[in-house]
Amino acid sequence: MQQFKNFKNISETANNITTKEIKKTEDMARGVFYGSFKNIDDKRLEDELEIKISKWKKELKEYIENNNPYQNNKIELGIAFKKMQNKNSNKNEIINYLNNFKEIDKNIDSNFWTNKINDKNLNIIRKNILSSWEKSYNDKNNTWTLNIIKSKRDKFIVDMESWIKLLKKLKYMSNILRIKTGVLWDFRVGELSEEDISLLQRWTDFINDYKDIEKICESMGRRVDIENAINNIEFKDTYNYSNKKITSKDEIVGIYFSKDIENIVPEELSLLCDKDFEKLFKLKYIENRLMCFDKDSYIFNEKEKQKIKAGYIDGKGPVIICIDTSGSMKGINEYIAKATMLKIVMRALSENRNIYLINFSVEIYSYKFSKYDGLNELINFLKLSYHGGSDIYKALFEANRIMNTDDFRNGDVLVLSDFMMEDMPYNLIELCEKQKSKGNKFFAVSIGKFPFGYSYRKVFSKHWIFDIDNGLKNIY
Repeated sequence: MQQFKNFKNISETANNITTKEIKKTEDMARGVFYGSFKNIDDKRLEDELEIKISKWKKELKEYIENNNPYQNNKIELGIAFKKMQNKNSNKNEIINYLNNFKEIDKNIDSNFWTNKINDKNLNIIRKNILSSWEKSYNDKNNTWTLNIIKSKRDKFIVDMESWIKLLKKLKYMSNILRIKTGVLWDFRVGELSEEDISLLQRWTDFINDYKDIEKICESMGRRVDIENAINNIEFKDTYNYSNKKITSKDEIVGIYFSKDIENIVPEELSLLCDKDFEKLFKLKYIENRLMCFDKDSYIFNEKEKQKIKAGYIDGKGPVIICIDTSGSMKGINEYIAKATMLKIVMRALSENRNIYLINFSVEIYSYKFSKYDGLNELINFLKLSYHGGSDIYKALFEANRIMNTDDFRNGDVLVLSDFMMEDMPYNLIELCEKQKSKGNKFFAVSIGKFPFGYSYRKVFSKHWIFDIDNGLKNIY
């Protein structure tokens, strides 16, 4: 009976060794984490650390229980000690113990023990065999368990260091994007591959190099919340004396695509000086693709009075982004468009604002982002190759449809495109103006060196030109 108690005590000692090594692993993991992030104040990350440690401990325990090569031997040894209560031993029983002993230690001197079995005092022989068997089991089991723990620990610490490296990248990206790290974390970024993280960092680096993207983001989605700010509203009478004179075009204000020979740019006329280029000129004329000067003139009209309600901006509203994915956007235009889109998406999500993305080429593809969903869609879009033609009309019709839904009723629209397309149809202009009358705004970024034509000016409240050489230029 005393021998059985000793066996139980030795097993407990082995468990204590295991517990000590696991505690050592926990301390190492926490040391690596807090040593990398001093004064960290993010409970979610600290909770995630504890989850990782608990998961490692659980998986370690399951692995040891399911893969221990000495488990059956331990069971047989326990049964043998229980039978020690039977003071009468027999030769066959002792031979069976000896065979089990051989399974764990093949170097035992079988002849020595076999000769002892022939002695008369079988109880003493049994006791000595069990004692040696127990010592051999504990040596083998403890060595195997410690090696497994150390092996699993080494891998766990390497995984922890990779996780911390990932968190540092996220912290860098969050600083550039001016969002909280938790936004990326809520986006289940831990499930992303190293390739996906590198892709996000590449676009973040681009955003960091071109600060003008921030100006666009700051202009998007600002709302005057009359309901919440009613006590802070003041009314001002302002007089608008400027009025466009349609019949006069005295001042060049930009470039647009058309076949208006009267206002054609001289560089286009130069194509007629060469027979080969003359065909190109005719083709562009047929397709309304000739560059023409856009001219306007303004007069003062003192009779027109406009009353404006002035208040303060209270929060920001949802955003709808229409991004041109046609073939003409390939190259640096694509980088500018994708980087701007990424910045706005992440900023809106960090502010708990709804955001709707519409990709348009010949057809449109749309996706609604939320704070807890959509990172895979975002990654896939950043990997997207541009191709095909461009149909902005479908995108704007879809944007207007979405603006009539509850989540986007106060939304602003941003179109990112090179605007190499024909004039906008009148029914679409009317649809957009109806939304503008409700307080919604339409923003446009012409990616390239040229502004768009006159019809688009009726729709967009603000217009920028953004090219890699000159940066962002505010047109109106």
